[in-house]
Amino acid sequence: MKLFRPSISACAALLCVLWQSPAEISAQATKSAAGSGDTLKLVVILSRHGVRSPTQANPQLDLLSVKPWPQWTVAPGELTPRGALLLRQFATWERTQLAAQGLLQPQGCADADQVYVYADSDQRTIASGHALAEGLMPGCTVRIDSLPQGTENALFHPLAAKVIQGNAQLAAAALRERVHEDPSTPAREHQATLDELQRILNSCATQPSSCSKVPAEKATSVTGIVPTITSGKGDHLADLRGPLSVGSSMSENLLLEYAEGLPADQVGWGQVQEQQLERLLSLHTAYFDLAHRTPYFAQVEASNLLDHIRRTLEQGATGKGIDGAIGSVGEKVVILTGHDTNLAGVASLLGIHWNLDGRRDDTPPGAEMAFELWQHGDTYSVRVRYSLQTLAQLRAAQPLTAANKPASEMPEMSCKDATGQCSLAAFEQLVQQAVRPEFIR
Repeated sequence: MKLFRPSISACAALLCVLWQSPAEISAQATKSAAGSGDTLKLVVILSRHGVRSPTQANPQLDLLSVKPWPQWTVAPGELTPRGALLLRQFATWERTQLAAQGLLQPQGCADADQVYVYADSDQRTIASGHALAEGLMPGCTVRIDSLPQGTENALFHPLAAKVIQGNAQLAAAALRERVHEDPSTPAREHQATLDELQRILNSCATQPSSCSKVPAEKATSVTGIVPTITSGKGDHLADLRGPLSVGSSMSENLLLEYAEGLPADQVGWGQVQEQQLERLLSLHTAYFDLAHRTPYFAQVEASNLLDHIRRTLEQGATGKGIDGAIGSVGEKVVILTGHDTNLAGVASLLGIHWNLDGRRDDTPPGAEMAFELWQHGDTYSVRVRYSLQTLAQLRAAQPLTAANKPASEMPEMSCKDATGQCSLAAFEQLVQQAVRPEFIR
């Protein structure tokens, strides 16, 4: 049974322009094709949504800080206009790259009917899908599908959608094993960074000696939260509650302020610049490593998504409709707009890591994992590319060009052969060994 049916169609507005001339791109495409003998047939892009407001309302956030958090112009958890701009700029850059690789025409709408966007059902993911379509195919009609807003989508959230059942006891045991039976271990390992975050929340980071003078009734204590492994909710069968999970959320909120382009005195109350933010984000990646990369968690959360990506690549290679593939036969670009949790879970199943912009395994707004299907005569291979806009690029919101490229890396997969590539068959075998059939729908 096909899982993906049209529900929303969108005409992408003419909002972005290409930053290389058709002649430049054509020359690059010819050189690339002649040099490698490979043909790019399909790209499946798993993208995190763009910059959003914090998911918690200000009254909740204000309980954790001496000073009130900044007010946002959109409701909690929604994509911001600047977030949409950053995604359009990212997709405009991608158009130049895919044209250089010979997959898309450098301009125009000739390929628009072979581009498909499937978004999770949150406002931020649906709006992100539209922004990516606008940047990739400006002025063209691109098919963009999603379930009705607010409906849990089994592709992105199989647990919350209640289409699978995991074992909460196994999940808790897996988490206890990761923390060596001591829930306080992760917080101790990141104590210095948590202390730095605490000073920022207490608005004494620029003068640490003044922290002792913060009135007791105003001081907050993230570091004082007792760590526990608890039953989870939504996508979580179990969770590690405590300083690291709260620190993860708070550091992410500071990143959102920075990427939204808020005035410097509103980013961490004037106490956070790029250098501090880079350190603080280690709390987010450390928590995600436990909460979404722990193998059993990843199997439960991401088996369904990764298996449907596998089927989509198989459909691209065979040219025949495959049950459960995303999009139609003949698609050139399939974009899935989801969440950082999806990126972390899929990466865990594939056993891949990256180190970009000074951060390991980070999943900032707009980050993408692209699955490239390449043809070599009668055979096919799969390459995975992970890309993100750097902190400086998110802050500046300037067009991405050859002189201002996104950070990108091709993580190494265990299915690689002597040439460093994964054949489609080897990739499919890797996926089938990594996923759990009982979590696939």
